Amino acid sequence: MSSIDNLFGNVDSKNVESNVNDIFNQKSNAVDTVSIKTKLRTILPSIKKKRKNTGEEKEKDQKKEDDKEDSRGEEPVPKKQKKKDGEGDDDLEGKYFAKIMDDDKKDKDNENASDSDEKATKTKHAEKAKKVDLKEDELEKAERTVFVGNVTNEVITSKDKFKSFKKLFSTDPNPKEDEEDQDEEEIKNKKKLYVIESVRFRSISFKEALPRKVAFAQQKLHDSREAVNAYIVYKEKDSVRPLLKKLNATVFENRHLRVDSVIHPAPHDKQRSIFVGNLDFEEDEESLWKHFGNCGEIEYVRIIRDSITNMGKGFAYVQFYELQSVNKALLLNGKPMISVNATKNKKGRKLRVTRCKNMRKEKNASDARHSKGKNFDKLNESQRTKMGRAGRVLGKADKATLGKQLTIEGLRATKGEKVSHLKRKKQRSKSGRVTKRSIAYKKAQNETSEK
Repeated sequence: MSSIDNLFGNVDSKNVESNVNDIFNQKSNAVDTVSIKTKLRTILPSIKKKRKNTGEEKEKDQKKEDDKEDSRGEEPVPKKQKKKDGEGDDDLEGKYFAKIMDDDKKDKDNENASDSDEKATKTKHAEKAKKVDLKEDELEKAERTVFVGNVTNEVITSKDKFKSFKKLFSTDPNPKEDEEDQDEEEIKNKKKLYVIESVRFRSISFKEALPRKVAFAQQKLHDSREAVNAYIVYKEKDSVRPLLKKLNATVFENRHLRVDSVIHPAPHDKQRSIFVGNLDFEEDEESLWKHFGNCGEIEYVRIIRDSITNMGKGFAYVQFYELQSVNKALLLNGKPMISVNATKNKKGRKLRVTRCKNMRKEKNASDARHSKGKNFDKLNESQRTKMGRAGRVLGKADKATLGKQLTIEGLRATKGEKVSHLKRKKQRSKSGRVTKRSIAYKKAQNETSEK
């Protein structure tokens, strides 16, 4: 205000505009208009600032005070001061070496932890790598599999016969008469129950000595062997039992089918079965079904065959559902049987019919353990039961690897582990000719080097 007082005298800040107008309205020859304007240009900004302090800045001050009250609870953050060169650098080397030591300790701890983890993973891999093969997948598949014997070989050569054969085993064996009353969901569930996953044909005789896959693809089947066996795998295991009761001994293409479960086959009862001898090596099962069919209801007929050539060994077993039919079958002892494959001029062979007897030798406990393998004693009860079922159900190829330790591919052997399948080299004998020659050669070489 000192500059305004010097120029204009004592002037109130509120009535500045009125005072300025009074100044310009005064007619004074001593005052120059140009100098007044220049002075006003310098004075007006300071006047505007004062106005702001009186009006607008009061609101800002109030806001600042409110913000300060809110931030009173918070501690003020001290500003970082820049260090000058040379300040606080007295112990730089000590701090540096301490940091290096801490890093080394952390690295060692990480290495020890990684080594322990690797050892744990190696032990886990070793446990996984060495597992006793109990054929659990094959057993689960066997529960869904049905054996069908005495099937005509035209199922392999003819597509229509194969479709009709597949249709027979994919339909409900117990259809209800009132299908209209059933719900659509029940019908769909029954259709899903008898869905076939795969069909395999076995016990096939071929004409030429070719690989089995090639002979099967070219369909070079033997003329004298008209029957084959089939294995039908279903998607669900609940579909096996109802099929066994209804489809066993059914006639398909003039042949009686033998339908049995793979995992739970029909037990051999010697009181309800007979032994039939003096059979032709090329005899067919169907001739036995027809010959003993009048004695009673037959459960199954089994001709014992060679596993490689599929030729018969000259004897068979016939099992009935009732005991009384065995006595009727014994009356046919010594009587000729008309074969299905026999020509008109060929006479039938006289059969030898007797009751079945147990001809198996009893094994010792040590022999039984030796046949089951070395790892049998290490197994628990559930594993032993699985091993016993697998040995009774599965074939020769699966039995050969049953109960043995399998090494999973992709896992390396650990140090000190003995590998059984690798042949070790024989150590050279100390008194042999080769060792003597090598010792003499080394001595001569040493003597020359010393000279």
